[in-house]
Amino acid sequence: MALDKLIKNKKNLAIIITFSILGLACLWAFIYAGMITSSFKHKIIDQTYNNKEANIENLLVTETKEGEKLWELYAEVGRYSDTDNIVFLEKVLGNFYKNKEVTASFKADSGTYHSIKKEIILYDNVVIVYKDGTNIQCDRIKYAGKDEDIIASGNVRIEKPNEAVIIGNEAVLKGDFSDFHIEGRTKTQFYM
Repeated sequence: MALDKLIKNKKNLAIIITFSILGLACLWAFIYAGMITSSFKHKIIDQTYNNKEANIENLLVTETKEGEKLWELYAEVGRYSDTDNIVFLEKVLGNFYKNKEVTASFKADSGTYHSIKKEIILYDNVVIVYKDGTNIQCDRIKYAGKDEDIIASGNVRIEKPNEAVIIGNEAVLKGDFSDFHIEGRTKTQFYM
């Protein structure tokens, strides 16, 4: 009965309708805001997990295949970013292996390791020393895997102890370190 009296008065009816509309509008805004922030939170969470980075001191990376160690490298500092799957390396030392023996050792001031491609690129004062003492100095080395040739480029200097010094722009080294050849313009000095 009291409701009938409130509704009969036009002023009261207008107030009830206004508060009802405002209540529905507030309820709709609350629900809609929840939907917007929910999708925003999912985007932030997805981006957080997709852009991981790590800084690592004294990093050791090793690649093995069928229980055989192919290579290992040590870096004083490594910085990994999963956006491009690359580890940026500083002060790098390492070894290449064949039949559980070191076939060559290397060092460089800087480098990268691509964790998906298993590719190593070394640059800045790169030196590789073969088991027989042959050493290669260059600006950059790219190692793309055991079965791929290794490309040395930029100011390549190959020294075979007590035999020769070969200087050139680029050298292609066999992946198993059994042989190499120089490409482009070269200069060779033989020891007698």
